[in-house]
Amino acid sequence: MKKLLSILLASCVLTGALCACSTESTESTEASSEETTTTAEETTEETTEETEESSEESQEEDGFYPFDYTDAYGNTVTIEGPAEKIVSVSPAMTEIIFALGEGDRLVGRSDYCDYPAEVFDIEAVGPIDLPDTELIVSLEPDLVIASSIFSEEAYNALTDAGITVAIVRDESSFEGMFEVVQEVADLIGIPEEGAAYVEDLEAAYDEIATEPSEDAPSVYYCMSYGEYGDYTAGADTFINDIIEAAGAVNAAADIEGWSISTEALLEADPDYILVPAWGYDDFLVTEPYTELTAVAEGRVIAIDNNMFERQGPRNIEAVELIQAAIASASDVEEAA
Repeated sequence: MKKLLSILLASCVLTGALCACSTESTESTEASSEETTTTAEETTEETTEETEESSEESQEEDGFYPFDYTDAYGNTVTIEGPAEKIVSVSPAMTEIIFALGEGDRLVGRSDYCDYPAEVFDIEAVGPIDLPDTELIVSLEPDLVIASSIFSEEAYNALTDAGITVAIVRDESSFEGMFEVVQEVADLIGIPEEGAAYVEDLEAAYDEIATEPSEDAPSVYYCMSYGEYGDYTAGADTFINDIIEAAGAVNAAADIEGWSISTEALLEADPDYILVPAWGYDDFLVTEPYTELTAVAEGRVIAIDNNMFERQGPRNIEAVELIQAAIASASDVEEAA
């Protein structure tokens, strides 16, 4: 700029010098312009290349598909991309999908999927183990999610039709529920959202979970009774973890699995009994359960058994239900 001003001032005295300097300036400016243009083009190309490389690297780093999922059958299922249309043949999986905010992607559900209420707007495809596979195929789902009770016959019929089927593993611990939620999130294409939701669930669990004390009350989970047989939740079940997380002791902790004898129940004589709402009234008047202290003293609690038996976010509500029932009974006893 200073050079240019000097040339302009000199032109007032020597016109010839002006011409010479003007020519020289023009050539210099043109050269500078060419250099600037070339540099700008090179910079733009470099920036574009860097952006593309960065985008590609980001996609590689964040890329999730395709991914392989080993299901409950031990089969490796390759998920190619996010499922836009899903059929859930498991009430627990259906609840999880809704909890993740993706219920609008469900085009089919089992006859037993009944929560939340919006689920009844989705077409039912039959029972959990052996649904109507032809109906499922007609719905053209990208993915079918089922539980380990799903029959091999139904699995083969759907996979032979070219439909991806994922059998989600059942877990035997409360912590396993978090893994189930994450697996479902992965399968339907929202792994990051799933991870964030699991963090929230874990935080909620940590806030309410309590270790049973030495004098903790005993709780018996009645899955069925009477003519249907006595079934409960043994020490190796995730319902056992729900009871213990509530700060109570599982009255059936000395057994494994789900079966218990009536004699063992009477001997345990639990402080509290959890009975499904559908059998509550009958349980209270059925022999020999009327001999139980909890029945005589009014410490039998009617529950929504699905909160306990389906692995999912509502398991946390199940813990809170037990805690509230024990606290309420304690308040009544103190008031008396």
